[in-house]
Amino acid sequence: MVTRQIKLEGPGIYGTVVRAGLLRDLLGIVIEGSAGAVRLRTQGRSVARGTPPAWIPKASDFLVRILKGSTLLEIKAPTLLEARPEELRQAEMFPEIDPDLTSFDYFVESVESAIEEEESSAFDKNFLVLLSRFEGIFAQGIDSVFLKASPQRHEREIQIRRADPKRFRALQRRIPAPRRVRIAGKLDSIRHSDSTYLLLLPDGQKIRGIAEHIPSKILHRSWGQPVVMSGTAFFTASGDIQRIESDNMGDASDRDVQLWAFAPPALETTLPHQSLRVSQGPRSGLNAIIGKWPGEESDEEVAIALKELS
Repeated sequence: MVTRQIKLEGPGIYGTVVRAGLLRDLLGIVIEGSAGAVRLRTQGRSVARGTPPAWIPKASDFLVRILKGSTLLEIKAPTLLEARPEELRQAEMFPEIDPDLTSFDYFVESVESAIEEEESSAFDKNFLVLLSRFEGIFAQGIDSVFLKASPQRHEREIQIRRADPKRFRALQRRIPAPRRVRIAGKLDSIRHSDSTYLLLLPDGQKIRGIAEHIPSKILHRSWGQPVVMSGTAFFTASGDIQRIESDNMGDASDRDVQLWAFAPPALETTLPHQSLRVSQGPRSGLNAIIGKWPGEESDEEVAIALKELS
């Protein structure tokens, strides 16, 4: 296990004495967020229905000690290799993660991406909902939360401030809604342990997918072959595909490759409210038409026209 740190600042803390409710809420966010950060990198999603792979809860099962002299929580965390030694000894099984890091390190990395509002796949809407719960931490007399991860990933502490939960909610609104898609490419890799796959497009782009509802024997039969996948695409804040949750797969014909071998875009993005607001002056907006008749007809001519229409 390796050591990481969480530091709290604010009038609601008392050195090594921490209210039980505050500690519960804080560690709840950290534990859920650490598990979610690893799932984001391996599956493209932070949460899912059902029981997660057994090694993920193990990877986010920390030991906690409050250090003397300040409200500094020392986190003893297992590396990912310690949490899942069988698979992670074979690096090609999980090339998207570093087995010498911890789930807490990836949590800190995802938090930083959200704070910086990066258009990244390191967070999704559910992860941002979780981070919004820091608002409840700040309501308990905390002004700042500092997260210190592995030096090889971060050279400084990451600070979460009171204003950040509001930014996390705004970032949620920027993520486009999921949509049904159809996409063709070569089934480049399949991972039986968590039903994930990579689809290689002709332009070299790789799309991550989850095929929980497709029988594994059908997937493995098509490994390395052109296939066409149907399912629901989920997007990052920038509109790039984060993952496809596939429910159907078939062999791709030449026609399929011509029609569907590209990454489909998101259908919508959320515009900032400020861009929809246009200030009005004395000669613009409603002020330009109030009190003015749009034509040159007299009242008598208008009355005659109305009588003829009736």
